[in-house]
Amino acid sequence: MGELIEQVIGRNLVAVTEARHWHEGQRDGDVESLVHFWLHFQGVPPLMAHGSGELLRLEFSEPYAAYDMGEHGETRVGLAQWPDLLALLPGHRLLDAALIRGYAMRPALGGVLLRFDHCDLVVASLGDEWVLRQGTIPPALAPYLTVGSWMGDRANG
Repeated sequence: MGELIEQVIGRNLVAVTEARHWHEGQRDGDVESLVHFWLHFQGVPPLMAHGSGELLRLEFSEPYAAYDMGEHGETRVGLAQWPDLLALLPGHRLLDAALIRGYAMRPALGGVLLRFDHCDLVVASLGDEWVLRQGTIPPALAPYLTVGSWMGDRANG
């Protein structure tokens, strides 16, 4: 995951595409309805984020098409919209990143802390749920998620 993040540090984020679960024309809140998302940085393919258990997987991949799940609703795919947190990111530069170590039965890469020119963003997967918030890891989750050193510090050190 670190190699992918290193390729986007210093780039401008031009868009965020989200896949969200909708049921009967409605969706749950920001984090609760989020399925996957793609960060569109200038000059590279979209970076897809997929949370699974206590593992965050990142890969360069184009967004998929929306799909119907019959009686279970649908997954809609489109640009991040206000007031969702990811909608605050386009137009900003990613300055640095730090990997977040999660812990389940064994240590695993649980997420990433992204430092943009206007905010820090925690992106992690914990218990098959997204942890997505500005700032730092909430104190209640600190026993499960540990932030490593900034990647830019390693490159300069």
